[in-house]
Amino acid sequence: MIVTDELDALIERLRRADTRFRGDMSDGGAGRAILLEDPSGNVIELFEFKKD
Repeated sequence: MIVTDELDALIERLRRADTRFRGDMSDGGAGRAILLEDPSGNVIELFEFKKD
């Protein structure tokens, strides 16, 4: 898991680099998350904690 304070900006940057995402962003209890694949096919989760 990679935690960021700027999830939307990071997703946009990765989309421009043709990153392969697995589904849509989920918005739940502690924050928001999205899954993506690295070049080898490993799954990585990007996560942003909810802001107060």
